[in-house]
Amino acid sequence: MTNNELIDRYLNAVKMWLPWKQQKDILAELAEDLHAQVEDRESAAGRPLTLDELAALLKERGSPMRVASGYIPEQRLINPAMVPIYLLVLRIVLLWVMAPLLVIVHLGPIFQSGHPGQALLSLFSTAWQAMFFCVGIITTIFWLLDRYHLLWVDRWDPRRLPRVPKSQQQMQWYNDFAGFAFGSAAAFFWAAMMWHRSAFEFDNGFRIGLAPIWGLLYWVILALTAARAAVNLYCFVRPAWNAARSWVRLALDGMEIVIALLLLRVGNWVDVAGPNVAPADAAKLVQLINGMMQVTLVLIPVMMAIDVFRQGRLLRRAGSGQSAPILTLS
Repeated sequence: MTNNELIDRYLNAVKMWLPWKQQKDILAELAEDLHAQVEDRESAAGRPLTLDELAALLKERGSPMRVASGYIPEQRLINPAMVPIYLLVLRIVLLWVMAPLLVIVHLGPIFQSGHPGQALLSLFSTAWQAMFFCVGIITTIFWLLDRYHLLWVDRWDPRRLPRVPKSQQQMQWYNDFAGFAFGSAAAFFWAAMMWHRSAFEFDNGFRIGLAPIWGLLYWVILALTAARAAVNLYCFVRPAWNAARSWVRLALDGMEIVIALLLLRVGNWVDVAGPNVAPADAAKLVQLINGMMQVTLVLIPVMMAIDVFRQGRLLRRAGSGQSAPILTLS
């Protein structure tokens, strides 16, 4: 690792916690200040700084999270150094976990209720309650972490910072985060809503029955969903490529293709019934839902095959001695 690469890693780590509208100006100012400090120390020593000396200088500046917190307005309940991760947790829980769950739970009643406006009002009321509950719980947790010093943001080593991603690999970084968020929400939904469930029943008597195959594959689907979310989280936190993560992705891709093909053989995954639903309307709704399920189950092997090709290409490049996709500053 060179001195310039270490500085780039530090700047990139600070960037992660900065308000996106101000990132460019703040990083330019911080980079200029850091290079000026390095030049001063090199002039005083009469030689270039060693990697250990540069790491010590960066330690003096503070951890990336603490440096970024200096550009964020001070909060009353939470230490400013913890605000970036606090806001990140809030965004994940509210936007990527709670919002999809609320839509999934209330989507059926909205379309089947005799009063859609009342169903929408119930959705908004539940959403507000869930939002205040989540914000309150998360804020309390971070307040306790700060009060009792359970989260130490200064325990870090500049040399362990992740490599800076190339511009063309930036989208993969976001994809890993989105995969973790959606995968966590899907795993939570599957664990909470599908446990020993043979049907979804609503207040007006409307019922969506589930085929037995869903119960047979419950634990397999839950395990694969949670494993995929965990792998995406690891890839998000540790963006540098290695062969092990590609092999794990290939194994998950293969198992998900098998599960999708098994489900496709069933052909009928739900049935619909209700006191106010005519048989002809029920048949049309069943056909619509099963058609959407079929399209989804066809797309899954296609997407997994694309990922298999991509992971295989990365492994082949590494095996042939070509440069692995090590992420560096663009």
